[in-house]
Amino acid sequence: MKPTVSIITVNYNGLFMTMELLRSLSRLSLDNLEIIVVDNASLFNPEQEIKQHYPTVKVVVSEKNLGFAGGNNLGLQKATGAFIFFLNNDTELKEDIITQMVDLMSINHHIGALCPHICDFEAPHRLQYAGFTEINPLSGRNSLHDNPEDKPLPYLTAYPHGAAMMVRRSTIDQVGPMAEEYFLYYEELDWGHQIRQAGYDIVVDPRFLVYHKESASVGLQSPMKAFYHSRNRLLFMRRNVSGLPLMIFMLYFFLIAAPKAILGFAIQAEWGHVRAFTRGLWLFHLPSFKPEIEKVAHPIHANVLTQA
Repeated sequence: MKPTVSIITVNYNGLFMTMELLRSLSRLSLDNLEIIVVDNASLFNPEQEIKQHYPTVKVVVSEKNLGFAGGNNLGLQKATGAFIFFLNNDTELKEDIITQMVDLMSINHHIGALCPHICDFEAPHRLQYAGFTEINPLSGRNSLHDNPEDKPLPYLTAYPHGAAMMVRRSTIDQVGPMAEEYFLYYEELDWGHQIRQAGYDIVVDPRFLVYHKESASVGLQSPMKAFYHSRNRLLFMRRNVSGLPLMIFMLYFFLIAAPKAILGFAIQAEWGHVRAFTRGLWLFHLPSFKPEIEKVAHPIHANVLTQA
């Protein structure tokens, strides 16, 4: 008997996209598949609409927006599968990759997280994700893998992609769930780091494809994105880097990277981005560089989300 797979997706004011994802999953006609939709305090409760069309789908409604990690962790509490497949609600599957991913993980117990190639929904030839390089401990930056077609099948990567990643439940039980303090962005990078620290591999297999409508809920470039990228880059480095490398990163970030980003936004007259980015820098003022996560406030005020 095939092990149960729990698919967890988080909805936030994106019912139309969530329904499209559920439609793509229903076409696969898979057994032993548990689908969980977590609603992150949307303006409209989608439970009735989802249940009307997909009565077997579990809908978990949160009273407040828990962010990406928090929403997925809430779904994880309800999941019963031996494998958990985290899928963004703005993705779609065109064929059954789930069975093959489970088969691969079932015979390779060193795999902690398995990711497909993620393709642009509108231009499927364009890859959004084929694996990540390591985050540089001095700059806090990394990049997508170059020339993934030259790599063996499957291949190792440094971090998973939160839009589509399968993780064994036993691995989650060992390393714990995603850190919710990030709220949005960097949480899967942090989680991937924890998974590798526990001795597991992060693997990408290009034979598996997921189609992604990137940043449909946040916007390709937005003040919200600027805020969380600046704030969480600092948070990730404080959590996972220490000593002299962290000090060098702080100097690099505040003397070079941050002024360059702010200048770029200013040249484009994106004053909302400037305000959001600089608000993310407050993490620097916390009293110490200890690696533990501090409880920090993550939602930003509505006036930061609009450009001047």
